[in-house]
Amino acid sequence: MKKDNKKEVVKNYLKGEILVVIDAANLENSVKAMDWWIDYIKLKNLFQKNLVEIRYYCVSYNNMEQNKFFAFLKKQGYKLVTKPVKIIKAPERDTGSLRKANFDVEITYDVVEKINEFDTLVLFSGDSDFEYLIKKIKGKGKRVIVISSKHHISKELIRHSYKYIDLKKLKESIERKKESPPFSAGS
Repeated sequence: MKKDNKKEVVKNYLKGEILVVIDAANLENSVKAMDWWIDYIKLKNLFQKNLVEIRYYCVSYNNMEQNKFFAFLKKQGYKLVTKPVKIIKAPERDTGSLRKANFDVEITYDVVEKINEFDTLVLFSGDSDFEYLIKKIKGKGKRVIVISSKHHISKELIRHSYKYIDLKKLKESIERKKESPPFSAGS
């Protein structure tokens, strides 16, 4: 392969119809750790050809700023799957509480439900819980491309995916410039 034409980093591995699923917490934590932000218009444009659907799984805090972001994503054609954060009270001897909003079941169910609609699954997550899903999807003859960052990816996903792509290789293609409005490519 030639020295990275950044858009080609992903496109070289796509085949047929494409389903993109985004574990928002994993993606946002990855880019935050690298000190940059995602431009969701640019991200979707990476998969525009043959895109069946792009799904975004995220906890809902039901505040005005996040609601504007969700409205923006919907306008761009993202399918949102949200739920409120679950607060689990800690035992009396412990201080604080645990906040939880895991989307593993929702992502898995939705991917299996759409199995006949795509040839390539692009999974933005590094969560090892998806190892079983990836094995099953590959067993059905599907390609699975996993995109995450070096410190947010499990070895199991790297080992079982068709291709693992480090998120930093996509930075030039999907980074939101600081001067841009928070949710757009600045166009």
